[in-house]
Amino acid sequence: MKSKNSILIIGLALLFAVSLSSCLTTKKFDAYVSAQYNDQVPELNTKKKTGNISVSSALPSKSTAVSTTEPSTKVLPLIVYWNIDHRYVCSLNSQIAVANFSKAVNTMANRGLNEQLKGRQLELTVEQAPSTFAMIDKTNVVWVIYAVHWTKVYIEPDAKDLVVSYKLHQADSSVKTGSITVKNKQHNQNLRFFQSWKSATSEYLSAYDSDVNAMAKEFVNKLIEEM
Repeated sequence: MKSKNSILIIGLALLFAVSLSSCLTTKKFDAYVSAQYNDQVPELNTKKKTGNISVSSALPSKSTAVSTTEPSTKVLPLIVYWNIDHRYVCSLNSQIAVANFSKAVNTMANRGLNEQLKGRQLELTVEQAPSTFAMIDKTNVVWVIYAVHWTKVYIEPDAKDLVVSYKLHQADSSVKTGSITVKNKQHNQNLRFFQSWKSATSEYLSAYDSDVNAMAKEFVNKLIEEM
């Protein structure tokens, strides 16, 4: 009887582990993410300049793809409890974050940052930025008399903070350098009842772009304080 129960649990675990992957593949996921950005990424080694401000990237970006997704499944098989963690880990092209940051900084430059510089040159380099998220299907199986299970599907964002270094060229030809970190305020996003993975992904990417924009504005405010 024990052996039959174990086989049943294993079968259920495998069934739940592939519940998301049955309708989703990494190719489909990357194609959908790419479409959200019109199948384009900013040029590698992006460098934009507005007035006295230049923005560049120190982030590695060898791929021209909008995103790269990898599947991962972890199973915790205990005697009466199983945990199955199946996820698609999506790495966005790092230049997306850099482009969003650059656009936000340039907007703030036109709204007063250039006046604060008073003719001085400012060089900004994005050293770190959030660029990864995971679509997670987490299933729990508890065996009492029969198997009871429940599943939670959600999107888990990257925990990385935004880190930007700067060089401020002073009027006396000296250079002031520094680095500013802006905390990442993203949180897990649960899928609503009957919400599709496409709808959830679209919502997340829209929020991601907005969050990077907000982090860039917070960076500029901190920079002005240090100037």
